[in-house]
Order: sequence, then C-alpha cells, then structure tokens
Amino acid sequence: MLYHNYCSVCHGDKGDGRSRATGSLSTLPRDFTSADSKRELNVERIAAAITHGRPGTAMVSWKTQLSETDIRLLAEHVHQTYVLGDSRVQVTAPAAPISGTKAHGGREADAASTSAQVDMTAGLPNGLKGDFKRGGAFYLANCATCHGARGDGAGPRAYFINPKPRSFVADVSRSSFNRLALYAAVSEGRLGTEMPAWSKVTTPQQMADVAEYVFQAFILARQPLAGPATAAR
Repeated sequence: MLYHNYCSVCHGDKGDGRSRATGSLSTLPRDFTSADSKRELNVERIAAAITHGRPGTAMVSWKTQLSETDIRLLAEHVHQTYVLGDSRVQVTAPAAPISGTKAHGGREADAASTSAQVDMTAGLPNGLKGDFKRGGAFYLANCATCHGARGDGAGPRAYFINPKPRSFVADVSRSSFNRLALYAAVSEGRLGTEMPAWSKVTTPQQMADVAEYVFQAFILARQPLAGPATAAR
C-alpha cells in the first residue's frame, strides 16, 4: 500500500500525524483527521503537496519517486480514508503494478515498478549524515543474520523466515531504494515480516549510519562488497 510505504512513517497509520518518527521531525506532520484538514484539504491540494513537498516542513517532494498515477491514487486514498473518514471507500488501482507497493521485506515484494525514477542524490532526513564505518559494524551485528553479509537476503536465518528478507543487491532494490527509503524502512520496520522497527531501540544517528552503509555497500555498488566486517575494521 502506497500510504503505508511512503507516508505512515510520519503521518501515522491512522493519518493523525502520530508516529514513532514524529519526535525526530523539525515540524509536526499534518493530521489528516483534524477539523482544519477536513475544511482545507481536497484531492488536488493533497496531490500537489505529495508532488512538490511543503517548504519549511519535513514534507519532501515525491515526484521523482512516484508516478503521476501513484500520486493521484495516494491523494485519493488520504482524502477518502482520513480527511473524509470513510475507510470503506476503495480506490481502484490500475492494471499495471504500482511502484513501491512493498517498502521492505520479502523477495516476493520485488515486483515490477513503474518508470518513476528514485532520486538517488536525496540525503537522509532532518540533516542527518550517516557514517559508513559505524553503519557497517551495526549491519554486521544486527542485520546480516537475515539480509546476509553481502546484502543478498541470504543470511543464516533467512531459510526460516517467510516472507524472505530483502535482497539489497537485486535490481529492483538498486533502482528504488535511496537513503530516505532505507532510513524509513529501518525506522518503521515492516508489518507482517520479521523486520522490526529499529526506532524503538536505536537512535536516529544509528539508523542513519546503517542506512548509509546499505546504500553505499549494496545499492550503489555494482558488485557486492566482501561484507560489512571489512568496513567495520
């Protein structure tokens, strides 16, 4: 679901602006269920905010990561489900696969995406700067057991996990995961999978470090590195 993958990390699963990431944001996310939102927001305004972001807030532009169709579907979902408060309304998706329908977890999640290109130059949220070496040590200690030392989703626990851990070296991961997406996945985890929400037990800097490591070691690298142990040393 697009909202869960791209929006709930800040706006919350219920659209009320309450999420585990709220405390680390410089400005509070919009509460789509508030009286102000019900009075001010329509589908077009929501779509414009998704497309262009909101200057002076933590809301970034998603036009390089979502197609126009995805943005329209997402805006309609937010308006109908949270602004109007009618969760019974279902938005009809197009026959073509929707980009980013799985933010994390499971090779079955590696479905074909739309042609929307992810901005690989985007930095981490809130001005965070990840440390590659520290991130490698964190990855080795906490992530490699599932995702594998080479980021291929073939860690020693992967055999026992369903859905399978994400392979960061798969083409779909390398074309869709930038630093922002990795940080969100680490922070919020993935419902229905073994991927936990690390925001409960780590600091924003630690999450930034491991996101930076995964981005450089697996997403950008044309060949997987020997493993995070090398970076940790």
